Formats: sequence, structure tokens, C-alpha cells
Amino acid sequence: MDGGILALIISGATIVGGAIGWLVRQFQYRREAKRQAAHDASEILSDKKKLLEEMVSGTQDANSKQTILEQRDEVNAALLGLHGKRLRHALKEAGLPTEEMLIANGRSWLQPQEATRLEASIEELKSLPPSHSTQDLLVLGNAYYHMEQYEEARKVYDRIINLNPDDLIALNNRGLTYDKLSRYEEALIDFNLALDCKPDDTAILMNRGSTYDNLNRRDEALADYDRSLQIKPDNADTLNNRGITYRLLRRYKQSLADFNRSLEIRPDHPTVLMNRGNTYNELERYEEALTDYDRSLEFRPDNADTLNNRGTVYAKLKRYDEAFADFNRSLELDPDNPAAFSNRGNAYFRLERYDETLADFNRSLELRPDDAETLSKRSMAYAGLVRYNDALVDFNRALELKPDNPSTLYNLACLFSLWEKTDDALAYLEKAIEINKKNRKDAKKDKDFDNIREDPRFKKLIESEQ
Repeated sequence: MDGGILALIISGATIVGGAIGWLVRQFQYRREAKRQAAHDASEILSDKKKLLEEMVSGTQDANSKQTILEQRDEVNAALLGLHGKRLRHALKEAGLPTEEMLIANGRSWLQPQEATRLEASIEELKSLPPSHSTQDLLVLGNAYYHMEQYEEARKVYDRIINLNPDDLIALNNRGLTYDKLSRYEEALIDFNLALDCKPDDTAILMNRGSTYDNLNRRDEALADYDRSLQIKPDNADTLNNRGITYRLLRRYKQSLADFNRSLEIRPDHPTVLMNRGNTYNELERYEEALTDYDRSLEFRPDNADTLNNRGTVYAKLKRYDEAFADFNRSLELDPDNPAAFSNRGNAYFRLERYDETLADFNRSLELRPDDAETLSKRSMAYAGLVRYNDALVDFNRALELKPDNPSTLYNLACLFSLWEKTDDALAYLEKAIEINKKNRKDAKKDKDFDNIREDPRFKKLIESEQ
């Protein structure tokens, strides 16, 4: 009797599966048919517009010309509506919101065919007269944003706000766009205007918090995230953003708690997995970091940032072949990423491949000239090539940018030890240990200090617990 029931259940499951498969196919056919119909309608209207424009140029009678111009304007209006609708469909099919909230780093969510479709729709709209519909303009601005054409997006949001200065969505979205353009003070103005109209809008509070983060105003960022989460406790995006802020403040326990909660609400989210992996990375919990990076890349295989971050963990574990594979792939996807060049340079440095180290650090500093960390690292590459004076130039510049950076101070101590300038080496090592006690442990086994290891002052410094 049990066997009969089991057979019946299996049979039923097969029928349901087949029915679902049929429904999915029907949905796909209908969607493709609608897309084709929209394409056909667009071609017909475009042909009609071209014909009307030819008629206008060939008509001398003023009344007739006016009638043709009115017909052309009607065709333009129809085309605007049609392309706006196609843009909405393209955004929706890409899994992106079309109005209320833009996704940070939206382009990374797009599959190549979705990006191509969005770009084609934008190009079609460019050939038409400007729309005066705030709804159509909003969709266009969002499409520009997701294609990372931020300056074009800003211009569209400007037009909406000129038409309606109190448009909350446009203010919020322009604020996000200013944030992407690193125009943070202007972003804050827009978020503040929007919050004046709607003080408890959780999305705008979250977005303003992100801008405060970009300005290194961590306390204000946390205040906005906390307020947003008081109103909407289970917002996975706000939890993710607050988790990043806690990580930047080295409050790792709270950071992991927020990422864990975010993933409970929205399991397997690639961005949150990457961010939690970053926290594990900083805590030197490398296997857990790799697990999160691997899982994130299952969902988003071509994310340059996740590949770069996983590469740093592989390098720390001395799995250099895998590290270089990740750095190289990351730079194929994002050729102007200074962090990836810097990290690949670090890996070359560990292998004492100093010429390649310098090439990567030089490229990183072309893209981000005032990066104190990379300047400090390039100095050590110069030291490896016995170019001590060049190294000192970079170190001095790094210290101008970040005077109390313990990594730079430690590396300077290494340089002076290699250069056999013992007094300077000990002075900088003492400062580095004062700021970060971990440097004492590192110095005990660092071969760069072999030249001064027998000096009594060095022995006292590395043995002291004070």
C-alpha cells in the first residue's frame, strides 16, 4: 500500500512539473511576442516619422506643412511612450527597480544582454524630442544610472526637479548620482531636501548614511542607518551598509551581526556575501572569507571587486597561482582599478618580483596618486631593488598624507634597517609598535631587520610588552 501511494505522489509531481514547464514556455512566448510587437511598432512609427519629415521639407503650403508637423509630433509622442515602456521592461527584466530606489553599483547586476538592451533603448530615445513626462524622464534617468552614465543621469534628474522641485524620488536619485560622481556635498543637499519633505523615509536615510560614510563621517552615517532600521528593522540593504561602517570602525562583532542578519533576510545575496568575506579577511579568518567569496561569485561570476578581494586572500595563503588568476581576471573586467593593481603588486613583491611590483604600483598611483598605502608599498619595492633614495621619496609623501599610519612607519623601519641606518630604523619601529602592537610580533621574524637584530635596543624593543 505504501508503494502505491509513493508511486501516485511521484506521478503527481511529474504532472505538476510538466504543467509548470508549459506555463513557463507560454510566458516566454508571450513576452517574446510582446517584445517583437513593440519592435515592429517602433519600426512602423520610425518609418512614418521619416516619411512625414520628407513631406515637410517638400511642402510649400503653410497650412499643409502645419498639419504634417502636428502629425509628426503625434508620432514622436507615440515613440516616446513606446521607448519609455521598453525601458521599463528592460529594467524590470534585469531585476532592477524602475522608480523608488536605485541599486548601488547597478551595472554589476546587469547581464551583458540586459546592458545591451538598455543601451539600445537609451540610444533610440536620444533621437527624439525631450519628454516633458516626469515618469518617462525618471525611467530614462534610472537607465543612465544603471549604465554608469552618471553625468547623463544627473542632467535628466535636473530636468525632473526643474519641472517639480519637490519630487522626492528625483531628489533621492540625483543625490545617489552625485554620490557616484564623488560630489558628496551636493548629494547631501538633495538628501536633506528630500528628508525635509519626508523625514522618516528609510531609503533616503540609508542613502544619506552612505554619503556620510564616503565623507568619513561615521557617527552621522551610523545615526542615519540606526534611524532607518528603527523604522524598518528588516531592511537587508541598510543592515549591509551599517555592517560596512562597523567594519571600517573595526567593530567586527557588530559588523558580522549585521551581515548575518542581512543574509537571513535575503540569503545568498552576492554583495553581502562579499562584504562579510571582507570582514572575515580583516579578522584573518581566511577560509571563511574564501567560502563567502566563492559563494558570491557563483551568483555573480564576473564581479571585479569580489575577484580582487578573493585574490588578496589567496596571496595571504601563498596560493599565488590562484591569486594571480583572480587579479588578472579582475583587471580584464575593470582595467582601471587601482586597488587590483596595488594588490597584484603586493603579490609580486612577496615573490620578490620587484620589476613587476613597480609596474603595478606605478599604474595604481597613476589612477590614484595620493594613495598613501600604495606609496608605502612602492617604497619597499624600490628598497628591494636597492633604490633607497627613491624609496624614501615615496615614504615621505605617504607620511605627508597619513602621518600616523603604522604600516608606513613599519616599512620605513624596514627600509632604514636594509640601508644600515640603525638609529632611524629603531626610531620608526618604536613609533609603529606604539600605534599597533602587532608590529612587535611581525618584527621578531621579519628578515628585513636582520641587519639590526643583534642590537640590544632592537632586542629590548621587540621583547618589551609595554
